[in-house]
Amino acid sequence: MKKILLIGLFIIFSPLTLAIALFSLWEITQIKYLKKTITEEPKEILDAQTPFEVYTSMPETFSSVKQIINTSDARPILIKKYLEKYNSPLIPYSNLIFQVSEKYGLDYGLIVAIAQCESNVCKKIPPGSYNCWGFENGGTRFLSFEQAIEQVAKTLKEEYYDKGLITPQQIMPKYAPPSVEKGGPWARCVEQFLEELR
Repeated sequence: MKKILLIGLFIIFSPLTLAIALFSLWEITQIKYLKKTITEEPKEILDAQTPFEVYTSMPETFSSVKQIINTSDARPILIKKYLEKYNSPLIPYSNLIFQVSEKYGLDYGLIVAIAQCESNVCKKIPPGSYNCWGFENGGTRFLSFEQAIEQVAKTLKEEYYDKGLITPQQIMPKYAPPSVEKGGPWARCVEQFLEELR
C-alpha cells in the first residue's frame, strides 16, 4: 500500500513539477528577451533620422556658497558727509582730500579740521585765493582747490609730521603762533573738529 501511495504521489507531483519548471524557463527567456529589447532600443532610436533631442539627467551637485564682503574705506564718505553738513565748496574734493592725506600719511581729517577752524570749511576766504587753511597767515594765493589741498598736505608732512609735530597741540606753535599766546584755542578747535569728523 505504501508503494501505491508513493507511485500515486509521483504521478501527481511529477507533471506539476515539470509544469512549474517549464513555466520558470519560459519566464526567464522572456526577461532576457525584454532586457535585450530594452538595451537595443536606445541604439535604434539614436540611429533613426527623426527630428528630436535626447536629454540625460545631470547629477545633483551641491556647491558651497561663498560670501564675499566687499568692504571699502568709510573715511572718504565721512569727509564728504562732514563737508555736506556745512555746505562747503570743498564737497567735490572730498575724495582728493582723503587721497592726499593717505599719500602723505596724515590724519584723514586734519586738512578738513584746519579748514573748518581757519575759514568755516572755505566759506570765508579771500575771493579767488583758494586758501581755506590760513596757509602762511592767509597770505598765500593758490590757483585752485586741488593745488591748495596738495600744497597744504605736502607742507604738513614735510614741515610738521616729519619733524615730530603730529597732534594739533604740537602743530599749533609753528602753524598758528598767535594762538599759543591766547592759551591754544586753535589746537582745541582743530581737535574738536577732528572728533566731530569721526
